[in-house]
Amino acid sequence: MTTAVRCMLPLLAAFLLGCGAQESAVTVTSESLTPTESVQDRNLRIREQLLQLGCTTNSCLQTYFACQDGTLTGDPCLFYREHPLP
Repeated sequence: MTTAVRCMLPLLAAFLLGCGAQESAVTVTSESLTPTESVQDRNLRIREQLLQLGCTTNSCLQTYFACQDGTLTGDPCLFYREHPLP
């Protein structure tokens, strides 16, 4: 094993251990849910509000939720940015 490789192994190990520590320290909270409201109930409530705002097609609804989840970004999320729902 070369000297360069031996020097890199502790750095790689520290990096990997640091990544694992960050994942375990992440806390996910949902402030918009009421204690008795399930995720399904919340999604139905948001869907009803979107229908009232004019988002009536399946593609509009799917795009909205994809933007909300962060799986879609950019120009398609203009409606989501203009109508942020709790």
